[in-house]
Amino acid sequence: MGLFWSVVHPLIMLVLYTFVFAMILKVKVGADEGTGSFALFVLCGMLPWNAFQEGLSRSAGVILENAALIKRTVFPSEVLPAYLVLSGLVNELIGLVILLLALLVTAHSFSPLLLLLPAIFVLQFLFTLGLSWVVAGINVFIRDVGQLLGLALTLWVFLTPIYYPSSLLPDGLWFLLLLNPMAGLVDAYRALILRGQLPNPSSMMVLALFSISAFTIGYVMFKKMQRAFADVV
Repeated sequence: MGLFWSVVHPLIMLVLYTFVFAMILKVKVGADEGTGSFALFVLCGMLPWNAFQEGLSRSAGVILENAALIKRTVFPSEVLPAYLVLSGLVNELIGLVILLLALLVTAHSFSPLLLLLPAIFVLQFLFTLGLSWVVAGINVFIRDVGQLLGLALTLWVFLTPIYYPSSLLPDGLWFLLLLNPMAGLVDAYRALILRGQLPNPSSMMVLALFSISAFTIGYVMFKKMQRAFADVV
């Protein structure tokens, strides 16, 4: 029933956000955000975040969970976090299809710039996988990483403009957006899907820099830690 839950989860999210934000709180976003529906605005930001959080959280314990493979064979353990990250992206794609259908129902018009979304996907994959390698490797030696990661992700999600437009951030805190690659990622999704615009160039440069750096550093760190996995797990 894996595929079934992959479809049901974003549907439930869409219904829940619509009920809470549109029917109860009656919150709306401005026309400059590309949609009058706050529920769709939030869902567009939550989909990439959920894929990122799922890949990172599940990777924390993936080496320990597959200790038999690590000990018994010469197994390329770096593929374990990669599989989880790809799994999260597949679930996100299903959610994006539901989001696009919901936007069509609301008579939303799409820009040809939507075709640039795969490039954003690549950067998201590199960034998530790089961090997942680091978390998966360190957790083999320091078993509390999973607990610390949960706290860090809770703080991170509220520092990312998912539940609020970035325009509401005070001027003195704009540097937080520049230092937060997930803020640039979420804004890129909304720019291409909702606003029909090119993402902010500065944010994209920061996202690309973080993504390539995280992927490279994560791979190097994981390969060095990998040598000791069989002795520790």
